[in-house]
This record gives sequence, C-alpha cells and structure tokens, in this order.
Amino acid sequence: MAPIIGKAKAAIDISIAYLTGIRHLFHRPYTLRFPQQRYAVEKGYRGRHLLHLDRCTGCGICAWICPEKCITIVPRGQRWYPQYFYGRCCFCHFCVTPDTLVSTNPSVSPIIQIQPGDRVLTHTGRYRRVREVLTRNYSGRLYSIKPLGTPFPLRVTQDHPLLVSSRNIIKKGRLEKKPRAPMWKTPLELKRGDYLTMPIAKEVRDIDVYEQEVVVSQPSTGKRLRSKLSLRTEPDLFRLIGYYLAEGYAVRRTVGFSFGEHEKEYIADSSRLLEKYFGRETKRSTIHNSTHVLLHSEVALQFFKTFGLGAENKKLPDWAMFAPAEKQRELIRGTWRGNGYLHRPTKGNRSTFFEYTTISKTLAFQLQQLLFRTGIVGQVGLTSHADQRPTYVVTVRGRFVSAMADLMQIRFEDERVKTFSRFEMDSDYVYAPVEKIFSVEVHDQPVVNLSVEGDESYVAGSVTAHNCTDYCPEFALEETVEYDIAEYTRDRLVWSPERLSKPPVKKDDKYVFSVDTIGGASQVRQKEE
Repeated sequence: MAPIIGKAKAAIDISIAYLTGIRHLFHRPYTLRFPQQRYAVEKGYRGRHLLHLDRCTGCGICAWICPEKCITIVPRGQRWYPQYFYGRCCFCHFCVTPDTLVSTNPSVSPIIQIQPGDRVLTHTGRYRRVREVLTRNYSGRLYSIKPLGTPFPLRVTQDHPLLVSSRNIIKKGRLEKKPRAPMWKTPLELKRGDYLTMPIAKEVRDIDVYEQEVVVSQPSTGKRLRSKLSLRTEPDLFRLIGYYLAEGYAVRRTVGFSFGEHEKEYIADSSRLLEKYFGRETKRSTIHNSTHVLLHSEVALQFFKTFGLGAENKKLPDWAMFAPAEKQRELIRGTWRGNGYLHRPTKGNRSTFFEYTTISKTLAFQLQQLLFRTGIVGQVGLTSHADQRPTYVVTVRGRFVSAMADLMQIRFEDERVKTFSRFEMDSDYVYAPVEKIFSVEVHDQPVVNLSVEGDESYVAGSVTAHNCTDYCPEFALEETVEYDIAEYTRDRLVWSPERLSKPPVKKDDKYVFSVDTIGGASQVRQKEE
C-alpha cells in the first residue's frame, strides 16, 4: 500500500510542477534586463553618490560631517577627493518631522511651511537663504529630544547631526558645568544632561528712521490719499512698541492700550509716547478697574498693524528684530510692563523669577531671542487649559534674575546666598541641557529637511541642526537614484573617486572622467562622433 501512495504523491507533485510552468508561460517576466531596464524607485530614494570632479575642492567637509565615517579623502595627483565605503554607508539624508518649528526671519514656522528663498537662522547666528526643501518617508528609529527651556521636543532621525557640547561626570555623579567646544553629534551619541546649543542671532541692522506708506482720508473731499509715515527709531519708540505687543488692540480707526488702573506710570508713559510720535491727543477710559489709553488715528492704526492685530497674531517685523540691543532692551521693558511680572518668594513658592505670558507663539520665541541678545536666558514653556487657547510662558530664573531686574529698572535686592542656573551662555550660544531623550520605531514617517546656503545648518525646535547631504559647499557631491552598489567582496564596496565620478547609465551620457592628469582629476566633454 505504501509504494502506491508514494507513487501517487510523486505524480501529483510532477503535475503541479508542470502546471505551474505552463501557467507562468503566460505571465510577464519577473526579471529585468539590467542595466537597460531598471526598477522605478519611489520619490526621495537615496542611492549611490555622484562626484563632480570639476567642482570638488578636496576640502574634506563631506568626510567631517559623515555620521558613519564611511568617507575618506584620498590623493590623486596634487589634489584630494572623497572615497566611499558603501559597506558602512547609511544613506543618511538627515531629517526632522514636518511639525518641527524652524527659526526664520523674523518668525518661527513649521519646517513644512518653509519655502526656497526664505531665510533661516544658522549655527553661526546669521540668517541664510534656503536652497531647497526636501521631503521623504523614513522608516527606523525616530528620536524625541527635549532640551530644558523649550515647549516642544525635537523629533529627528537617528542619524541627524546636532551641535552638542558633551558633559562628563566629574564627582558624586555631577556633570561638569562649563561647556566644551560644540561638536556635531547624532542622537545616538547623546545622553541626558548633555548641552544642546541655541545660537544667538548676531545680525544687526540699525536704521535711524522707519518709513511706511500709509493711506489717510481727506475730510473735505472724502478721498483716500497716500502719504509717508516717518518715525525716528529711538529707544522710546521701541518701548511704545513693547506696550502695544503686550496690551495693544485696534477698534475701527482707534488704537487702544489696556492697563490696570493702578499702573499709573505706564498709563502716563504710553499716552505721552503716542502723542509724541503721532501728534494727536489721547483719551482715557476706565472700565472695571482697567484704564484704556485711546488714540483715534488712521496712521497709528496702520503702523501698529505691522505688529499684528489680535493677541495671537502679535509679532515683531525684521527691522525691529535686527535693531541694536540698546533699543531692544526698551522693547523688552515695555512688553514686560504690560504682561510680565516679578514673582517674589512666598510661603507657597519660594522661587524668584520673571515671567511673561502670551498666546502668540511667534512673539514668545522672538522675545526669547531678544533676551539672548541682551545676555539673559529666557525659557519658553507651554500651558494648556480646557476651552482656552495654549499660553506660552517666557521665564527668567536663577542667576539671570538680577540682570533682568536691571533691564526692567526694578530695585531688587537678591537675598539668595547662592544663585544657580542649569543653563550656560557665551557670546555665540545658549547651552541647554537635555531634559528627556527617547526613541521609537516608525514606518513611513514623513520627514523634512532643508538645504541652506553657506552654513548648511538651521535651528530646529530651538536646537542647532545640520542639514542633509547637500552639505558640499561646491555641490560637488550629490545623491542619485542609482541602486547598483552592492558587490560580493569588501574591496568592491569601496568606491574610488574615479568610480564615484561615473554618471548613472543614461542615453545622453556625454562625459568621460580621468584622474591621470598631473594636477589630479578632471572632467571633460566627450567629443561627439
């Protein structure tokens, strides 16, 4: 019986094999005639690199920034060029999530809203133009890094370099206080307590007179006439702007400032400044323990519109953001007089700190940068309550309280024996310790990156981040969709400059490459037949 069953099974297996073969005769082939035929890769696919020999200067930036250290610089004649070991390459293309806030000129915006040509703050403290916005889907470990003093964590791919000052343990489990020279490191190399850097904006553009075109009504004819508003950019004007950012509003053709009835000094000061700059008499109205300083002026209304209408839209234009520090100090003073206060020790809270609240996310981050420029570290926090808009809180604590009191012209006797701050600061950066860091595995997570002129970096989530593989200043090294990389032997995974410089196979390939010249590598046009 057993031999019969075995023969039956064999016959069935043979029949299945024949039927399978016959069925596949009518299917399209699964293989491609490579390299003539190729797979259609998805948008954002990162394949092997193409080296433009005529652009490469041998500077070594590509080897310096490579997170996996798979690039080395090798000599060819009297010049140097990159060489790749693809056995280690992670095809990084560093990225952050689309909701990441980027410090722009002069605001903060989600990175997905950034456009080529926009200016972003870089690690040098300068604003540089964005060349390109790159998007893709990422699968792998996604890190969430929350530095102290920021409301949101930075969500970044595991190979994205950040400008970091590492800290060692010195004694009794304490981390060293003084920051070391910042270095580019990936989240894999970070630990809780390490300093992340926040660059201090250095650009200063001082103007003596601010000019703006305004439209005014002619009472006799009712016609709308164009005119030019000219205001001297004195410290007093900046303090008036600060009052508006904190307490200003607009109703029809009237600009109003709302203060507590007891804030007589600020009421008188704002009234005097409005009359000084707009040449019209102000009025006052007291409603429910608050005093409103009112100015009926179309010109004033159009001027203050540039700073936003409505509390959630308040912001500073670039000419105010780039003003000298002595003028910005007056702006901070006026702003803080409106919505800020000094908390002195109480039985329930023994801390001493300055605090400012606003529902404008842009204004909160702009005030933080203004404080940085005056040598004061301001932290930005976020509070949310049911049925209320999120509120951003800018806080000054620790050893920076005395400096803030001096700026605010408040008599403050610090009775604390010893002041402390978890932040450090120098002329270039504010150093904020990593408060939390963790990672999760993601699949097809949309991520975005920027290619930035010159500095090749940007400030993402208040943290200094490097850009992607467009770091080459001469655009000599670029990624392609070429996927014919893998070889069976280790030595064939090392791509020399000669091999890197060969373009992907295409019909209109008119280039040949050579490194045999005395001066090194060169790229020349192939003569057409």
